[in-house]
Amino acid sequence: MPTQVLGKLADPKVDALCLQRGDGSGGRWDPRSFAVAVIVPWNRENQNVLGPSGDPYVSNPLRRPRLDEGLNQLSDPIGWGRLQDLMAEIEARNDPAFTANLLRQVLAAVRDRLKELTFVYNLPQRVSLRQAEELTSAFLAESSGGDRGLAVAAALFETIGRRLGIYQEVRRGAINAADAATNASADLECIGKDGGIALAVEVKERLITEADVETALGKARAYSVTEFLLCTEGVAPSEKAAVDRLFTRAWASGTNLYRTTIIELMHAIFPILGEGGIRDFTVEVGAQLDRFSTQPRHRKAWKNLLDGL
Repeated sequence: MPTQVLGKLADPKVDALCLQRGDGSGGRWDPRSFAVAVIVPWNRENQNVLGPSGDPYVSNPLRRPRLDEGLNQLSDPIGWGRLQDLMAEIEARNDPAFTANLLRQVLAAVRDRLKELTFVYNLPQRVSLRQAEELTSAFLAESSGGDRGLAVAAALFETIGRRLGIYQEVRRGAINAADAATNASADLECIGKDGGIALAVEVKERLITEADVETALGKARAYSVTEFLLCTEGVAPSEKAAVDRLFTRAWASGTNLYRTTIIELMHAIFPILGEGGIRDFTVEVGAQLDRFSTQPRHRKAWKNLLDGL
């Protein structure tokens, strides 16, 4: 379907019902070559979301000149009949706007299927501290509304908990779920051996402000959390003095507020976790991205970065 619709949109003169190249008359064209040159490479770059074939038009259902021929001989005549009806509608209308709208619907369906896929993240046998930091920096360089930062932070604390045995679990929610709605003190809650919150972690893919710190302090007090970490890109320059005062006030009132970047935290903790911990973290980032159905473009970006190691 993507091949037939995109082919028709690219050249309105072709026949959307045509499956095999003819003499070039009557809108006959070569969708097989078009699929191999355009659709197959895109499909490979996107986890083979449309299936693994490198030459889909050699399959038996497509070994006929047109979609509206030999329908009763197919194993799924109802499904192929629906496709035939859609292509016939495109031909009858011959309207680029209608064809473009149908293509958008096809791409939306492909996007939904991609969300359900588990990406294959290929890792080398060894990942160095420098590689892990460069990999993570490159991944976080593109803004994601918090998706990438939360996945990386969750992977880091999951790895710390497993390797050092200081947390029995790390709880996190989806990026679009408000802490209040999930009854959580922060984006991440590291649960200690006693079942209490040993550390709450708020992740921001931006510079924080006084208001952010006020919110964090309020949640720490509401949930009786004494250790609260703000994992951010830094502090807005105009807010630095106010933020410093809040950190001092928080300590005096019984809350230990900390601030660091993800890369700084990695640089400090990875020598303690060792090479195995660094590799575990790299694996866990992919697991977090898949487990929480992160947008395919973010998962694909992590996969591509790993492929480049």
